[in-house]
Amino acid sequence: MTTAPTRGSTTPHDTTIGNSTAPGRQVSARTASYGRHMSNVLIAAFTLSVGHTVYAKVEGIEDPTFTVTTPLAWAFYVVGFGSAVLARRAGRVAQVSVLAYLAALLWISVFYYPTTFGPQQQTTFGWFENDVYVGLLVTATYLGVQRLRRTTLTPQ
Repeated sequence: MTTAPTRGSTTPHDTTIGNSTAPGRQVSARTASYGRHMSNVLIAAFTLSVGHTVYAKVEGIEDPTFTVTTPLAWAFYVVGFGSAVLARRAGRVAQVSVLAYLAALLWISVFYYPTTFGPQQQTTFGWFENDVYVGLLVTATYLGVQRLRRTTLTPQ
């Protein structure tokens, strides 16, 4: 598989994966949208984050400004899951909006969140959630950039 930018395709945000038994002979092909994959990665990230928020409440290690009962947490998750829905839209404005949101989340994850992640929150699950959550955001950003560039994967 190689990644090749294509312009003018009728499905500029698709990933094509093909299987062949002989050179030049295509047996089957499957097409999947970058947007759908990006959306699924965001759903996984925010589901993990919700799980950690609930875990922090149960363990009594939550940040008092971000708990299962604060409006900030609810707003964050509504916007987060909303971005997963928006990621499925093909429009350039939707794509750029989700990428801008992801850039802000990554900035917060790197520069702000560590200041609130004190020794009490540094449990095994806390570290796991933080690292996997940030990794999922990076993955979603990569998929979004490839989609915005109209990159497709084509078999060789």
